[in-house]
Amino acid sequence: MTDSQIKQLKDKVDDYRRFAFILIALSGFLMIGTVLPKQAVMSQGWLLAAVGGLLVLSVSLHGVAVKTQQLLLKEED
Repeated sequence: MTDSQIKQLKDKVDDYRRFAFILIALSGFLMIGTVLPKQAVMSQGWLLAAVGGLLVLSVSLHGVAVKTQQLLLKEED
C-alpha cells in the first residue's frame, strides 16, 4: 500500500468518526425533543424512529472506522 493510500485511509477513519459523533449529538438533540412537553400537533413516533435510525447509522460508522483502523495497523506491521 502506498503512502497516499495510507493517508487516504487515515483521513477516512477521521471522517467516519467525525460523522458518527455528529450523528450521536443530533440524535441526542432529537431525543431531548421527545422529552419536552407536547406542544406540537405531530406525533413523536417519527422522532423516535429518526433517533433510532441515527443511532444505528452512528454505530455502523464507528464499526467501519474500527475496521479501517485495524486494516491500517496490519499494513503498518
